Amino acid sequence: MKRIPNLLSTSRIALCLPLLLVDAMTLPFWVLYLIAGLTDILDGFLARRWGVESKFGARLDSLADFVFVIAVGYKLFPWLKLPATLWMMIGLIALVKMINSISSFVVKHRIEFLHTKANKVTGFLLFIGMMAIGQSYFVPVAWMIACIALFAAIQEGHLIRSKLTN
Repeated sequence: MKRIPNLLSTSRIALCLPLLLVDAMTLPFWVLYLIAGLTDILDGFLARRWGVESKFGARLDSLADFVFVIAVGYKLFPWLKLPATLWMMIGLIALVKMINSISSFVVKHRIEFLHTKANKVTGFLLFIGMMAIGQSYFVPVAWMIACIALFAAIQEGHLIRSKLTN
């Protein structure tokens, strides 16, 4: 039982290959997307529920999230019709996250991604928000998610730099 959360994280990485091979915005794409997303929800939930949380599991989850975001981003990027100001906001979020990574390395001698509530909310909203691509309400939804993501990134940086985490 204690291996199941890590197997779920690993399966999310493995699901990225078929995700890259199917056409974006098709039923097979969204089915794979949903399955991969469910593994993300379940891995942490089960690890906490069964008391099998580990640093390795948290890092594997972060790696799986990163690989999933890159694969989905690669597939959905051509479909993103966003205003320049929103692209600048996304760039700002990426800059803050990079600064957080550097700060984490300086403070803790390792790069760490915190699983704060704000980061979890951001991830969940990003996950469901991507399904709105192509809809008339996508840009306002994307702005809302970007604002929450910026808050989460700033909060994460504060926590890293104030050494409040383990």
